[in-house]
Amino acid sequence: MRCLSLKTELSWLIGLVMLMTLIINLSILIAHAGPRIHAEDDTSLHLTRELVVTAIGSLQETDDPLPVLSRFYESLGSLRHVDVKVMEAGDMSPVLSVKPIPKSQSEVPSWFVDLVHTPPRVVTIPVIIKGVNYGRIAIISNPVDELAEVWSDVSWLALVGLLVTSIILGLVLHLVRGSLKPFEGLKRGLSDLEAGKSNVRIELRGATEFRVISTALNSLAATLDRVRTENRALVDRLIRVQDDERKEIARDLHDEAGPCLFSIRAGVVAVSELTADATLDIPQIRQTCANINKASEILQNLFRALLGRLVPRGLAEFGLREVLKGLLNSWQTSRPDVALELICPHDLSILDESIALTAFRVVQESITNIFRHANANWAQVRVEFGPAAPASSSEIESECAPALLIAIEDNGVGIPSQPNLGLGLLGMRERVQALGGRISMDRRASGGTRIAVSLPLPKDDEDEP
Repeated sequence: MRCLSLKTELSWLIGLVMLMTLIINLSILIAHAGPRIHAEDDTSLHLTRELVVTAIGSLQETDDPLPVLSRFYESLGSLRHVDVKVMEAGDMSPVLSVKPIPKSQSEVPSWFVDLVHTPPRVVTIPVIIKGVNYGRIAIISNPVDELAEVWSDVSWLALVGLLVTSIILGLVLHLVRGSLKPFEGLKRGLSDLEAGKSNVRIELRGATEFRVISTALNSLAATLDRVRTENRALVDRLIRVQDDERKEIARDLHDEAGPCLFSIRAGVVAVSELTADATLDIPQIRQTCANINKASEILQNLFRALLGRLVPRGLAEFGLREVLKGLLNSWQTSRPDVALELICPHDLSILDESIALTAFRVVQESITNIFRHANANWAQVRVEFGPAAPASSSEIESECAPALLIAIEDNGVGIPSQPNLGLGLLGMRERVQALGGRISMDRRASGGTRIAVSLPLPKDDEDEP
């Protein structure tokens, strides 16, 4: 089904309202036409009757009333709104058998006459002069002239109303077209956003509602531009980190693993040569085996360090709490001037691997930033289960889903009011949002920074105290 545009719907609505207003006005005029015509007929009948009665009364003293009566009958033919029928004595024919004669030159449609429905009325006056019956005078109301006036009024009202309605409708259409012009700008802006264009801005014009929508879309476009810039920076950072880590791994393998493997191979060859000699040199064999064992130990430590760099060691075996203890102990050893406190009241070994790894990276990045930028002498890390932070006020009343809550606090210089997030913090936020979590960074009232993270738990996970 084809939908009409807002402009067309408004035009139709306004046009129909104005047309209905015109029809209602015409209906009211027609509805009042009947009482108006009846009132006019009553007045005409009453005046004509008074005139006839007065004339008949004046003829009572006349010796020969017939000539005067004839002239009077002739004068009655020029009366307006009434027809006069003179009936001779003894004429008993129905008065209404004679139809009213129209006296107006205007043609009134028959449907309009039937619609108004004003049947003629009759007043009969006997003509008795000095006891002699000269017949009757029948005064018949003739509403044709009044109907013609009403029809003229209705016609002019309809014509003028249609003309005024057309003019007003044209002006309204022009105003509607001008008022809805900002829609074109909104449409182009949305199309540009859909196409992925940057620096999309919509001109603020039109009514207040359009300006509010344009402002919201401009804010959305600015946010999208910022997110694109951050994503590009993160992608560039990711590529650089990957390249650097690959180079570092390759360098470690070349500088550390290569000599160890060469030493092992050389030791194996030496052992083979020593065992091939008839006289075994036991001390030499033991020394060669010790060298092989040392090279193997160095190689094993190298692989352990590489694996620890790629994935935190012990995360799957011992759980998040033990790994965090090891992380804070390593920092405490290198920086004893900063007091580190870890609070983990729950067993975190049941966490999903992705959640545990994200929590570890959040704490790792936060602690690194504290030692690099905060200039603090105290920091606390709290990791526990609890209800997820509500996304809106509507969720406050409802039961919140379980989540892993992480809070990192310090008493350092504090985060700026308008922080310029580095790639580390951006990466941390991306990790949290990728799991559907929430992260907030605020200044503590007593000084320093507080980072709060909420990571939702799968529904089949159960919190353990």
